[in-house]
Amino acid sequence: MMRYAQSGHLKRGDDLEQTRLERVSNPSTRARVGVVSLAALAPTILALSLSHQTPRADIPPAPPATLALVATPTKAAAPAPPPAAEPLPPPDPTVRDTLRSSEALSQALARNNVAADDVSDLVRDLKGVLDVRSLRAGARFSVKVEGRALTRFTFQAISPEGLPRRITADRLAEGTATKRFGVGVVDAKVETTLEGLAGTIRGSLYNAVLDAGGDPNLVNKFVDVFAWNIDFYRQTHSGDEFRVVVEKKYAGVGDERRFLGYGKVKAAEYVNAGTTFRGFAFQTADNKFGGWFDEAGDALERTFLKSPMEVANVTSSYGMRFHPILNRNSTHEGVDYGAPSGTPIWTVADGIVLDARFSKSAGNMVMIQHMNGIVTEYFHLSRFVDGLKKGERVKQKQLIGYVGSTGLSTGPHLHFGMLRGGSHVDPNKQKFPNAKPIPAGYRGEFNSLVQPLLAQLKALSRA
Repeated sequence: MMRYAQSGHLKRGDDLEQTRLERVSNPSTRARVGVVSLAALAPTILALSLSHQTPRADIPPAPPATLALVATPTKAAAPAPPPAAEPLPPPDPTVRDTLRSSEALSQALARNNVAADDVSDLVRDLKGVLDVRSLRAGARFSVKVEGRALTRFTFQAISPEGLPRRITADRLAEGTATKRFGVGVVDAKVETTLEGLAGTIRGSLYNAVLDAGGDPNLVNKFVDVFAWNIDFYRQTHSGDEFRVVVEKKYAGVGDERRFLGYGKVKAAEYVNAGTTFRGFAFQTADNKFGGWFDEAGDALERTFLKSPMEVANVTSSYGMRFHPILNRNSTHEGVDYGAPSGTPIWTVADGIVLDARFSKSAGNMVMIQHMNGIVTEYFHLSRFVDGLKKGERVKQKQLIGYVGSTGLSTGPHLHFGMLRGGSHVDPNKQKFPNAKPIPAGYRGEFNSLVQPLLAQLKALSRA
């Protein structure tokens, strides 16, 4: 053996044996071999060990051990299939439409595939609820047609009170010879909001309110607040300012939302040539006291109003003037208010009718006796209110007649005169006492109402 090693000539079998011995003698190799051998013999060793053990009666047998030797790779899970798409809902058979020019409702229904029998039955069942002959182009409706059978009809209308109204007609499950559709009517609920408006006078209060987004009705409501203190036909100036907090009434939602008009004025302010007038509507919770008051609680109301009408222009003031019919200078013992024929006229204070008759010069005339010897005159009326007669008691701002041009008159107007102690005086220069202020027992209630309204007034910006 040594001889072959020294000579460098080993046999092939010996060479392989030598290589195997060298690998086994390597420490790391021996370790790997031992682990593999142990792994191969482990099940046999475990089985022999268990077969030779005698279990103790007081110790329950242990569950068989599981020896994890080699991790077996698992196949990747297949991706889950996408969820099945939900079926689309069936198309809505409801069709929304409007009446076309010169088109009857029956024609519009036929155009929307409603059977002729259903058209005639619907028109019959709507009688008394919807006058189909009065409908105009643009009227909105909808129909639900299944096959050619009309199952539901809806019409958008306006109630006599101006509310958006929905009229529906639903096909009855068991109709009769005289009734095929059940008809229903629903009016939109009214919503009241409190909103503000402000502006500056450029020409007239009327134009200023309209320019700020208001309407003629709001002008009259605003004038009423200060009717005892300001004559808006003689005392307004360019640059005067107004603010108002007022109820606005709406009905419906979305496209059907409709402005119905103004409700009560809750607070108002007018700056007249630098002087600020404010008014707040107040009514006690027990309804025993109320009216218009300034922020200090003093009444705005006086025994006499400043003007006998709402909308007019002063065409002739009190004093000397050239009379256009008599063609001479004379004292004009009153104030002329120019206004369209038919404009309402009211009495400026409580009193008793002294006269209500026709005069050649004054035309249709009314004279009213008030307290403290004061008499007021209303000339050139087109007519009196029905039932007005001598001796009748009237209240402040009670309607007594309408503007006209009767007697010696060149056009529609009201001649308003006033006498004190039997002599004519300038109505616009008279001062009258205020009504009672807020009683002490209601001051707290009044202040809790006024302070938020006053803050809202001051927050309004004027254009």
